[in-house]
Amino acid sequence: MSKLTKYKMVPTELDSKWDNYVHESKTSTPFLLSTYVCALDGNFRAYYCLKGNEIIAGLLVAVDDSGRNVIGHELMVHDGLFYVNFPALNRSQTLSEEHKVAQFIAEFLAENYKSIILSFSPKIVDIRAFQWVNYHNDLPKYSESIRYTSYVDIAEFADDDIDFKDYKLYKNASVSRRQEIRYGYAKNVVVEYTENIEEFLYLYEKTFERQNITLQQNLLPQMRGLLSSLNASGDIKIYTAKNEKGHVGSIAIFLLLNDSAYYLFGANNYALRAEHTGTAVLWRAFKLLSKLGVTTVDLEGVNSPERGWFKLSFGGAIVPYFNVNYVA
Repeated sequence: MSKLTKYKMVPTELDSKWDNYVHESKTSTPFLLSTYVCALDGNFRAYYCLKGNEIIAGLLVAVDDSGRNVIGHELMVHDGLFYVNFPALNRSQTLSEEHKVAQFIAEFLAENYKSIILSFSPKIVDIRAFQWVNYHNDLPKYSESIRYTSYVDIAEFADDDIDFKDYKLYKNASVSRRQEIRYGYAKNVVVEYTENIEEFLYLYEKTFERQNITLQQNLLPQMRGLLSSLNASGDIKIYTAKNEKGHVGSIAIFLLLNDSAYYLFGANNYALRAEHTGTAVLWRAFKLLSKLGVTTVDLEGVNSPERGWFKLSFGGAIVPYFNVNYVA
């Protein structure tokens, strides 16, 4: 692969300028927002990719203490690169420019880090530039793996004149999920907005205690700081599902960016597992989110058998995304 002399990488701060580019890009995710990244424990490096003096892409990586290895972060579903929009270019020209940017960034990373782990946004669909690094020699190469998420189109939820049973999404849901949706309405489950982060963290911790899973020591404090930051900036919405007696059975948290929402965290009260709140908290949240202008919900991963089938049962589409690894 040829060297691209017109391009350069410039370290940058995670600030309002960076956030503006994240908001404007068609290939970014809210995991790149400064309000998200700066609330996490970890070492992060942000770069702009410039062509001449023009910013054309951004790159965010999480590194280890040595600063020599890109390791990712447990609370970041997607990191890696995003492209600035190219409105003056047609489709062919845009694809060509994005490929050159990806080539330059892939080579930059390989030259500056000993090992690399990146998880791209599902909106980054072309990773050939990473696959072709050192393609014609015996030097180290990137390897890739494919993972999957589910996109749910909730645009129709904004129309109050449509009965939920007539939604395309409802008709595409599994038989058992449709039944649970109906039960939630019949049992008068109430789903509403909340800012009670502590209630969520309590249920979240209890979920893992019941499964005899020990959480990392700093995970809950880190989540508390993250959710407090995102709540203060308006980048999340938290919804609770309560049974007829007003007891909280389920909580779901969504991360927002433009007209999309991303399922971030969820927790359930095991004692109320028969109260149909687990389905209701998502289904009714779709309605509430649609009123905020959200048209698509990314359910953030269908890569484990149990949670994967649960999320897919809502009738969304399967969407792949790529992870890449490199070891010098």
